[in-house]
Amino acid sequence: LKLERSSSQPPPTKPQGPRSSLEMMARAALVIAMAAAVAEALKSGWTPEPCEELAPGMPCVKLYEHPQGSTTVMPCPMESVTSADGCGALFGDKADGEQCPQITCPKALGVTMKLVCAGGCCPSCWAPDHVVSLDRHTALANPAVVPPAPQAPTSCGGVRCFEPMCAEGFAKGHVQGDCCYSCVTGR
Repeated sequence: LKLERSSSQPPPTKPQGPRSSLEMMARAALVIAMAAAVAEALKSGWTPEPCEELAPGMPCVKLYEHPQGSTTVMPCPMESVTSADGCGALFGDKADGEQCPQITCPKALGVTMKLVCAGGCCPSCWAPDHVVSLDRHTALANPAVVPPAPQAPTSCGGVRCFEPMCAEGFAKGHVQGDCCYSCVTGR
């Protein structure tokens, strides 16, 4: 009895033997090196989301750009600050280079933080939550937490405020644009 193979069946293949240990180790090392490179790129290669793509109420964050040829930290552009009048009062008649702290951003948990302008007068070090995991303690019940001020902007959703303890000559009050009450000059 002779069996013939049908033309629809593939020809038998010779089983391949196990790959050499050296080849398998080289492939594993390559995969590990590629994974490490991708992880490093995610930690240092991030940029903030474009402001026009943010959900309503999310603060706009822009990378700070040093003046050309300089490492001096200068004030954020006035069109990006929350309170231009407040920045004017903060800077007073300070000379350029003395208005803001001369900071460089550290690595935190292996992630390079970057100088950003996010509404403040001066740049600050920052990394997005998806790059540096942050425990915001949102589940903790704290008896010292009070509701935000009724005049607070809509961007203050989820904020945790505390009752201010004001010194003599100051009283609890609200500052336009703030989420929580603060101590203001007595009224």
